[in-house]
Amino acid sequence: MTSNERALRLFSTPVIVGTIDGAEALNAELEAAIRDQMKSTASVKKSNVGGWHSKTDFLDWSGEAGRRVADAAVELANAHTAHISGKPVAPRWRIAAWANVSGPRDSHATHVHPAAFWSVVYYVRVVGASGGSLVLNDPRMPALRMHAPWLLFKDMGPEAMARIKPEPGQIVLFPSWLAHSVDPWEGDGERISIALNLTAPMPPGNAVKKPQQAKKTGKK
Repeated sequence: MTSNERALRLFSTPVIVGTIDGAEALNAELEAAIRDQMKSTASVKKSNVGGWHSKTDFLDWSGEAGRRVADAAVELANAHTAHISGKPVAPRWRIAAWANVSGPRDSHATHVHPAAFWSVVYYVRVVGASGGSLVLNDPRMPALRMHAPWLLFKDMGPEAMARIKPEPGQIVLFPSWLAHSVDPWEGDGERISIALNLTAPMPPGNAVKKPQQAKKTGKK
């Protein structure tokens, strides 16, 4: 018999899901900007399997609408980030952003976003949502399934894999080291999303110094 038991949820993986206010009007502006860019710029090849993937210059051509998405991403990141001392912090995030347009059967292969702290996805257009879910892979795999793969830890959330169904106006924040992919899109028309990476600059005084070269004396 035990008493005063409690479950400690240690080493968690934060995934924050929210909605940007006024998304309908915002998304109309974003979609127009993205479609204009598609006409003049060829897709780059990253994790995307088919579809159109812009360069990481989204904030250069998306205007005020794009800035609103970036501001929402920074607001979420600041709300869910702390200094190593535990105190609140608001880093001067460096932001890279790009747009994705997926047609039927287009998807994204499993990948991570190195050299960033938070990654974000914002959904601009999702019609008759079927497929196209964001798939988050459990970082504990495969060790999690090496013994008793038929058992789960009670009340500790999904294991092995979790899916987030896309919805217009939805914004999702997750660690950039978390492996993720996107299921093939099966909905009507095209699925349009924006992705962002937030990189934290090194605090002042912590920059890595280059080793000094030995001075030449002229002696042999």
